[in-house]
Amino acid sequence: MRVAVHQPNYAPWCGYFAKLLSCESFIFFDDVQLPQGRSYVSRAKIAKGPLGEQWLTVPISKSGSPTINQVRIADGGWAAKHLLTLRHVYARSAHAEEVLDLVDPVYEQAGDSLAQFNMDLVERVSRYLGWTGAFHRSSEHRADLRADQRIADLVSAVGGDVYVSGAGGENYQTASAYAERGVKLEVRTYQPREYARSSWPFVPGLSVLDALFHLGRDSRVVMTYPDA
Repeated sequence: MRVAVHQPNYAPWCGYFAKLLSCESFIFFDDVQLPQGRSYVSRAKIAKGPLGEQWLTVPISKSGSPTINQVRIADGGWAAKHLLTLRHVYARSAHAEEVLDLVDPVYEQAGDSLAQFNMDLVERVSRYLGWTGAFHRSSEHRADLRADQRIADLVSAVGGDVYVSGAGGENYQTASAYAERGVKLEVRTYQPREYARSSWPFVPGLSVLDALFHLGRDSRVVMTYPDA
């Protein structure tokens, strides 16, 4: 059983979903420290037109070095603003109403937990794309281990025997740490796949929402690895 582990990012890019969709289980790494500075945990890039890059940023309140699941959302009016931006930017996209209907409930029911909102949005998009796997949270399996040892233990804890990692993981992980726990390390590299957009030219690295608005459920075809 293949398992992927990743921070609960806000409306992440297609590469995030390529990893998720290639697995049978996905673990939200929600009890790790919130990255310093600007982070994709609270920001998503949705389009690039004549006004330049369009970013959605969730206002957060934090002090010290909180874990992601400790971060609170600071402004109750942000969700309505983000929905209005999405409606404006993607008004002419092929699947505008369908995707707005998909994400509206998540935004409307957003509480004050950034991690919970992000996880709810990722889960809803994944089900829309037809993924039937299981979601887990790292906070459900506490441990004092670090880096690849912690990840290997998480994969094993949910019954996995293959850990699917992005290429960036090669900087800190070794196959031996996984092998010691009966887990095979599988490193995959996602290459953005161009898709037709109804307005501005294709830009790699945008939020999954961009693909959804233009392709609907067919966007799953651009969320695969080159050798898939």
